Amino acid sequence: MLPEEALMYALEHCKKGAIVVEFGSGHGSEKLAEHLELYSIEHDEDWLGLTSSTYIHAPIEPNEHATKVGQSGWYDANIVLAHWPEGVELVIVDGPPGFIGRFGIMSIQDKLKKVGRIIIDDVDRPDELMLVEELSKSLDFTTQFFEVSEPRKGGTKRMFAVLSQEMNE
Repeated sequence: MLPEEALMYALEHCKKGAIVVEFGSGHGSEKLAEHLELYSIEHDEDWLGLTSSTYIHAPIEPNEHATKVGQSGWYDANIVLAHWPEGVELVIVDGPPGFIGRFGIMSIQDKLKKVGRIIIDDVDRPDELMLVEELSKSLDFTTQFFEVSEPRKGGTKRMFAVLSQEMNE
């Protein structure tokens, strides 16, 4: 689940009713959907419809960006792009799971350039940290890192990052 600190960041930095796209839905989605117009991109049918979010089912497909870094795929980019809403203020990257990989999001950089902020969870893991570095550089966004108060099950610290164009303007 997206950490409480990341949920609070989203709610504090988005106007009520702002359009938000999340990759990977979970139990935190309901809290977001209560205040924001939430679109949830999800590959796992078991997670579809759990909250009042607008769900978009996008199966995992091979993806050239994922393949380049040894990941197995990403959401079907054609489905993601076909359902991308206008005026997205925030994107949350908390899926697909780490064993699949998240680097495929590089496929939709043109859409991400128009977004004010991007939250990427799990940046204490090497693959997600590499994604933050590549995406931030490619989009020319500033990056802030946030520690999470609740550690991972093994006791290691957990972190998320916020990429933003606002400080570069």
